[in-house]
Amino acid sequence: MKKIYIDAGHNYSDFNTGAVGNGMREQDVTFEVALLLGKIMRRHGLEVRLSRPTLHTNLGHNNNSAINARWQDANSWGADYFVSIHTNAGGGTGAETLFYREDSQTFAQTVQDIYSEEIGLRNRRVWRRDDIAVIRWTNMPAILVELAFIDAPKTALDAEILRSDRPEIASALAKGILAYLGIPFIPEEPIDPQPPCCPIRFNAIPEMPQWARPTIAMLVEEGHLQGNEKGLDLSMDMLRIFVILDRAGVFG
Repeated sequence: MKKIYIDAGHNYSDFNTGAVGNGMREQDVTFEVALLLGKIMRRHGLEVRLSRPTLHTNLGHNNNSAINARWQDANSWGADYFVSIHTNAGGGTGAETLFYREDSQTFAQTVQDIYSEEIGLRNRRVWRRDDIAVIRWTNMPAILVELAFIDAPKTALDAEILRSDRPEIASALAKGILAYLGIPFIPEEPIDPQPPCCPIRFNAIPEMPQWARPTIAMLVEEGHLQGNEKGLDLSMDMLRIFVILDRAGVFG
């Protein structure tokens, strides 16, 4: 199973906080997008590790250690790929992707092109930077995606997309990453309504609807669900509730 490290840029508070603009904070945007992206990656069979598993996570004890903690954690974990998520600032518009390692250029270009097209933003550029620690010191192909300009003029699309389209942002990033990995993108299945009669109980994951299996498998793996002598013994209503909570980020 391939392992992908998803870094939500910046800390929630104190040191190493991000840019601000149009009533938003970079660290809040990047956290939500990283969380959503992680769920999509898991759904496609990748093992995921998040640099900030909760919104209020702060890494390190100063600016440098906050940055170093990310690539050091990815290296220690043995990630196969590294994606750092940020928003740009400075009054421009559009998306761009940074890389350092030679083996990351195609990764960066693929994600940049698909993301920009899917989300409908100006495709600025892919460029090599040697001064960004999280892509310079990682041991694996690594990219840093600048999703859009958080302080873009109100006449531009950037701010509205960052404010209102975070699930779409995560989906567009996922399509780019999966295309690079050669994995077909599978749209998320809608949650089926409960049958009008005959309550059904599900005792094993293969018996469950496809849309519920990744969530229930995750809850079992993490020890949140153990079941009884019959098995998991979950109703359709319970499946729907667990999936809704998972999509809302309750389980992290």
